[in-house]
Amino acid sequence: MLSVVRNMTIRQKLTAIIMLTCIVALVFAGAIFIMWGYASAKRNMADNLLMQAEMIAEGSKAAVVFEDKESAMDLLKTVRTNRSIFHAGIHTGDGDHFADYDRDDVDSHPPLPQKDGCVFGDDYLVACKAIVLDGEIIGSVYLYSDLRLLHESLRNNAILVLAALFVAFLVAYLISSRLQKVISGPILNLNDIAQQVTSRKDYSVRAVAQSNDEVGMLIGSFNNMLDTIQQRDMLLVAANENLEENVRDRTAELTREIEERKKKEVELRGLQEDLVTTSHRAGMAEVATDVLHNVGNVLNSVNVSVDFIKGKVLNSKVLNLNKVADMIAEHTDDLGTFFTEDARGKHIPSYLIEVAKLADDERTDVGDKLDFLAKNIEHIKEIVRTQQAYARVGGVEAPTNISDIIRDAVEINSAGLNRHGARVVLELGELPKVCVDKQRVLQILVNLINNAKYAATKSDSAENLITIRCNRCGEDRLRIEVSDNGVGIARQDMGKIFRHGYTTKEGGHGFGLHSGALAAAEMGGRLAVDSDGPGKGATFTLELPFNSKEQVQCTR
Repeated sequence: MLSVVRNMTIRQKLTAIIMLTCIVALVFAGAIFIMWGYASAKRNMADNLLMQAEMIAEGSKAAVVFEDKESAMDLLKTVRTNRSIFHAGIHTGDGDHFADYDRDDVDSHPPLPQKDGCVFGDDYLVACKAIVLDGEIIGSVYLYSDLRLLHESLRNNAILVLAALFVAFLVAYLISSRLQKVISGPILNLNDIAQQVTSRKDYSVRAVAQSNDEVGMLIGSFNNMLDTIQQRDMLLVAANENLEENVRDRTAELTREIEERKKKEVELRGLQEDLVTTSHRAGMAEVATDVLHNVGNVLNSVNVSVDFIKGKVLNSKVLNLNKVADMIAEHTDDLGTFFTEDARGKHIPSYLIEVAKLADDERTDVGDKLDFLAKNIEHIKEIVRTQQAYARVGGVEAPTNISDIIRDAVEINSAGLNRHGARVVLELGELPKVCVDKQRVLQILVNLINNAKYAATKSDSAENLITIRCNRCGEDRLRIEVSDNGVGIARQDMGKIFRHGYTTKEGGHGFGLHSGALAAAEMGGRLAVDSDGPGKGATFTLELPFNSKEQVQCTR
C-alpha cells in the first residue's frame, strides 16, 4: 500500500489526502448522527409506549373494579392502530390474568416485567404501568412492541448518511481537484524546469514563483542554485578554453623539444621501440618497462665511456706531432745541427719520448674503455635476447626449468639491482621441468623483484638483501618466494596490496601486483603476501600447479 502511495503523482497524493480527510471526518460525523438518531428513536419509542400504557391504565380502572372483562378487552383492542404492539394485557393487583390482546401473527409473548417503566429486550420493548385507585394498586397494564420501526429508522438514517457521504465525496473530489493545483501547479512547473535543465544543459531558464509560501521559497532557492551553476559553468567553459590554449602552446613547445632531441636518440629510440613492440605482442608490458629501464642504465654507462674516449682523442698530446713533423721537414738538410744547436730542436727527442709514453697510456685507457663498451653492448644484446625468447612463447605452456625463469628475471633487473646495491640470494631446489606459461611467470617475478629492490633500498638496513626460494609444496604445488629486508607492510594495508591502483611507490601506478595476482589466478595458482609489520620486510609467495613434463602434455 505504501509503495503505491509513494509512486502516485503529487496531484494524486494531494487529492487523495484531501479526500481521505473529508471521508474520515464525514464518516465520523455520520456515525455520531446514526448513533444519536438511534438513541433518540429508542427514547421516543419508549416514551410513546409508556404514555399509551398510562392511558389504558387510566381508562381501565372501572373495568377492573367492577370486573368488566368486556370493557377491558375493548379498551385493549384500541392498540391495534399501532402495528408495532403485538401484545397487551391487564392483570389484577394479585397478579391474576384479567384481559389481554394479541396481534394475529403472535403465538407467544415475553415474560412480564417486575416494575413500572420500559424495558428493552433482544427484539422487543415492554412498557408496564400500575393501575392506581385512591392510592391503591388494583392492577397493571402491559404493552409489548416489536422494534421494526426502530430498525427502519436506523436503516433510513444509515441510507441518508451514505447518500450524504456519496454527495460529499463528489463535492470534495471536485473541490480538491481545483485546490490541489494551488500546491501542485508550482511544484510541477518547477519539475518541468528541472527536466529542461537536465536534458538541455540550459542553466539560463528560471522558474516563476507564484506565492511567498514554502513552495515560493523553494522556487527561489532553485533559481539561486541555477544562478550559481550557470556562473560556475561559465567559469568552467572559460577555464577549459584557457586550458586548451595552454595545452596547444605546451604541445607546440614539447613538439619543438622532441624534434631537437630526435637526432640524439635515434639509436636508443629504435632499440626501445623494438623492445616495446615485442613486449606488447607478448602481453608483457610490465617486463618491457623493466627491460627498457635496465637498457637505459647500460646506455648511460656507454655514453660515459664514449665521452671519455672522445675527450682522450680530442685532447691527445699526439695531435701536436704534426707541428714537430713540420719543423723536421723544414730542417731535413741540417737535422744534426738542428737537434744539437737549435733551441727548439734540442727538445724534440725528449718530447717524442714523452709523447710515446702518453700515447701508450692513452691506448691502454681507450682499450679498457672499448672493452667496457663491448661488454655493456653485449649485456644489452643478452637482455634483448632474453626478452625476445619469452615474447615468442607468450600464452603457451611449455616444458620449462623454473630456475632458468628466476635467473632471467634477476638478469632483467640486474642493472637496477647493481645501481641500488641490492644483493640477491638464490635458494633454488632441484626440480624437474614443469609446464607453465613462461611469459606470465617471468612478468610476475620481474615485478616482485623490482618491488623488493624498491622496498629494500628504502629501509634502514645495513645491507639491501633479496632472497628468492623455489621448491615444491606438497605433491601438486610449486612455490616461489621473493623476500626482502625492506620497509615491510602495515597490517591494515595487507588486504589492499593487490587492489588495482593501490601503490606505496612514488610515481607508481598500482597495476603490477594487481595484474600479477590476476595472471597467477588464470594459471590456476595464487599470489600472496606476508609481513610482520613496518620495518620487518615482506615475503611475496607465488604458488602454481606442479605439472611436470612427465605428468601432462603441455598445450596452448
